[in-house]
Amino acid sequence: MKQAFNKEAIHLTSSRLLPIYRSVNTLAVLAHYVSSLGIDKAVLLKGSGIETHDLDDPNVLVTPVQEISVMRNIVKLVPDPKIGLIIGLHYHIGITGMIGSAAISSDTLLDAIKLLFQFPELLITYFHYDLRVKEDLAFLRLKELVDVKDLRRFICEREIASIFRVANDAIGVPVRASEIRFAYPKPSYASYYKELFQCPVEFNADDHMIIFESQYLFKQLPMANPLIRKIYEKECKQLSLRIKRQETITKRIHQEIMFYKDSFPNFYQLARYMNMSPRTLNRRLTAEGTSYRDLLSGILKKKAINFLQTTTLPIEQIATELGYNDLANFYRAFKRWTGDNPGMYREKKFHHRRHE
Repeated sequence: MKQAFNKEAIHLTSSRLLPIYRSVNTLAVLAHYVSSLGIDKAVLLKGSGIETHDLDDPNVLVTPVQEISVMRNIVKLVPDPKIGLIIGLHYHIGITGMIGSAAISSDTLLDAIKLLFQFPELLITYFHYDLRVKEDLAFLRLKELVDVKDLRRFICEREIASIFRVANDAIGVPVRASEIRFAYPKPSYASYYKELFQCPVEFNADDHMIIFESQYLFKQLPMANPLIRKIYEKECKQLSLRIKRQETITKRIHQEIMFYKDSFPNFYQLARYMNMSPRTLNRRLTAEGTSYRDLLSGILKKKAINFLQTTTLPIEQIATELGYNDLANFYRAFKRWTGDNPGMYREKKFHHRRHE
């Protein structure tokens, strides 16, 4: 007997927090692809703190900062502007490990999505998802959890292309969207989007969104198997707990602030955001041997150095991006962090790279 669904009542949402760790599997896919182009894996991983042998160990966990470092490298190493879309199509459901196996063993695509939303730390995403159904259409909205200006389009393209690849793998037939919207300007290769997704594509939209027929959500998956699903779901819970045990309040704050999209929050705003009292947050930071002031200073230093090393932004703009209204205060802080002023630091690093 077919299960009845109230389509109007369907509203699923994923976590709004970016997981601190993720599997190295997705970087292994990147490395395999660049190897096929004749690029050495060690070159791809340069500066990330990840070793080539780590790519062969499914138990290795990496941070978003490390993954983003590798993604910056691939954008520099591969001149094809469509690289984000191409890479996304390589992310088949098998690379997601146990969570992918549990998903394709689910009864329907809707059941699979519910499972995926339950374990964000086992996914590759940099987005918050919101799925709503209205009559015969489903609306999947993607909200960015990180502000990585230079990689924004790459990350969005990789994400949405991978969604289609995984959905196709799960359902067993090509999934066609009714419309796709991107919240960034139209790229020079926009015709490739239509060729790839086979549907109308809009740019400069208010949100990233995939609109598709809601009937896809209720299709019986060809590999549905309740017993196998339970086995893999149990393993997903165990892996999720293992990952979460490695999290600390210091690491959580560091990541949240590192990718904060607006001006940095003060201590009381951060406590409210993390659903803690200021007293509890302060006590936990003290127990871990640090303070919010020290964490913020370390993050500002990392962000400043990253801007200087990876962009050509004027120093005045970098100071503004970091929340310094007074340029002199930024210079003093940077001198305290590194012993150099920002201009000298950038020149030294540029000179060093030219002679490598």
